[in-house]
Parts: sequence; C-alpha cells; structure tokens
Amino acid sequence: MTGALVHTLVAVIAAVFGAIAGRVFALEAESRVAAIFAGAYVGAGVGLTSAMPTGSLLALVAQYLNAGSSTWFDALDVAAKALLWGTAGGAGGGLAVSLVIAALNLGPRKAS
Repeated sequence: MTGALVHTLVAVIAAVFGAIAGRVFALEAESRVAAIFAGAYVGAGVGLTSAMPTGSLLALVAQYLNAGSSTWFDALDVAAKALLWGTAGGAGGGLAVSLVIAALNLGPRKAS
C-alpha cells in the first residue's frame, strides 16, 4: 500500500460521505444556486471531518504492510495530505449530487 493509494482511498471515502451529506442539504435548499453551494459546502466539511480518522487508519495499515519502509514522518505526511484530499473529495461528492438535484429540480415544491 503506497501513499498515493492511501490518498485515493481517503478521497473516495470522503466523496461518498460528502455526497450523502450534501444530498440532504441540497434537497432542502430554497433555490438551485443555494442547493449547489450548500451541497458542496457541507460535503467539504464532511470530507474534512472524515479524512483524519480514515487517513490515520490507512496510514497505520500501510505501515503494517510495509514494515521496512515505514517511518513516523511518512505517517504524518499521509495524514496531512489526507486532510487536503478528504476536503476536496467531500466537496466534489457534495457538488456532484447537488448538480444532479438542481438539474432535475428535485428541491422543495412551491405550493400553488
């Protein structure tokens, strides 16, 4: 398991969590623009929150699998980059689901 694989896994997991959380806020937004921004914003927050435990756990697994090449500095480097990729992945997942919701007009219906 390499550092690039750890970053990719963190970004994918954060994107899934960001899409799940962003969907809820995008569905409840008043307008399409608010739906897009709310989904991306909440997705980024969820990605940031989930990146630290996921990145740390994956760094420990990578150290366990590659005992000869692991150092604490590598683990800190992976954890720091996991914050970046987790935030970006979460924002991407939240933005993607928000764009679908806004394009299909799945938001709240106005009473006639």
